[in-house]
Amino acid sequence: MSRSIIKIFPFLAVFLFLSCSDDDGRKLGENGFTFNGGFHVLNNSFVTDENIVDETPSPISVVLSNVNLNDSTAVSNISKIYFDFNGVKLEAGTITDIPNYSIQTGGAYVQNADDENYTYVDGTFLLKSSEAGLTATEKTVTINSVTENKVDLTFQFTRADGQIFSGKYNGLFTDLSSTE
Repeated sequence: MSRSIIKIFPFLAVFLFLSCSDDDGRKLGENGFTFNGGFHVLNNSFVTDENIVDETPSPISVVLSNVNLNDSTAVSNISKIYFDFNGVKLEAGTITDIPNYSIQTGGAYVQNADDENYTYVDGTFLLKSSEAGLTATEKTVTINSVTENKVDLTFQFTRADGQIFSGKYNGLFTDLSSTE
């Protein structure tokens, strides 16, 4: 009997590995970015459109993170990418005019001493539009498709020293836009 289990185990392991995905069909651990040979997972996406009341172009920001940033509890080692661009809405296309961007690792939510709230503390910036030496000479985000709550995009940023940050995200996004 133990021989049968040994023969079945590899098939069971492959089946379990291939079926590890969450509710939105994305495979956990595949969304993220590569830097210096390491892969940083980004399984959450947040989009904010500053103007959803008319067709006037306005800033649209995208944050990709390895944790749910809406759940600010004691979490450390947060990786996240932020970028914004002017547009009417989040739609398919290639974006190269990206005025504000950053990539950081090692961020954390730290509990305040005075109350039970948590405050986000920045990690190490690998790329930042407002910091000399960390700016990008090339920026490209390609949004392959967008539905009401899902986005598929790829991105590449080249830092002034030639370091390349490239990655992808394909999954659900949380819309943080408001009409207020």
